[in-house]
Amino acid sequence: MPRQVYRVCRAVYARLDGLGAKRVGGRWNSPGRAVVYMAESISLAVIENLVHLSKEDFPSGYVTVAVTIPDHLKIQGEEELRAGFPNLNPAQLGDHWIASVESAVLRVHSAVVPREYNYLLNPDHPQFSQIVVESTVPFVFDERLFLLKDRH
Repeated sequence: MPRQVYRVCRAVYARLDGLGAKRVGGRWNSPGRAVVYMAESISLAVIENLVHLSKEDFPSGYVTVAVTIPDHLKIQGEEELRAGFPNLNPAQLGDHWIASVESAVLRVHSAVVPREYNYLLNPDHPQFSQIVVESTVPFVFDERLFLLKDRH
């Protein structure tokens, strides 16, 4: 069964080219390596954003992007990758995965909700074009989410 994964981002990053992550790096990639970060649910994508935002930067101009990963595309697991390289940190593992071109998709544990998963897409992988990008949908953050962050 095809898997659908999600991204909540500013509309300018909805093209899913990985250039933002390439420019600044991320948990699973070093600067200079393009990767697209997705989540297994819209709610996880929201939480992944919240850890980087404050009430002062109340986010606007956001959209939800859904993609469908076809059944025939291999989804490599973090555990499989880590088994071969147990001493590498996540960015080093991700860089190895990107360079290996072994799969277009890597499933990794969320650092924010460890029992849920994020999905990394490699836009330089030959099969990346087989991932189906759905139309974007405007997303508005509920202001109450930021009230939670202001409580200590």
